[in-house]
Amino acid sequence: MQATRIDVVYQDGSYGKVSNDVLDILIATERIVRFRRRDGWVDLLADADRLRDYCGFQAYRGIERRAPWPGRQEPGFPG
Repeated sequence: MQATRIDVVYQDGSYGKVSNDVLDILIATERIVRFRRRDGWVDLLADADRLRDYCGFQAYRGIERRAPWPGRQEPGFPG
């Protein structure tokens, strides 16, 4: 099964298609200005409220199992 590719527009105005994992990184590093969802384009400058809140850890009380963002040092992770 082929992974879904998401349309994105980079800072320089060029277009591309990326996987969901890469999309998360591009959003976090502010390398894209918009991406396409099923219901239309999301402009990261104007539609920031339409993004998922990755900082809302209060609702989850379990052990953090996600890997840290590249280059970010977290307690308990080598590097």
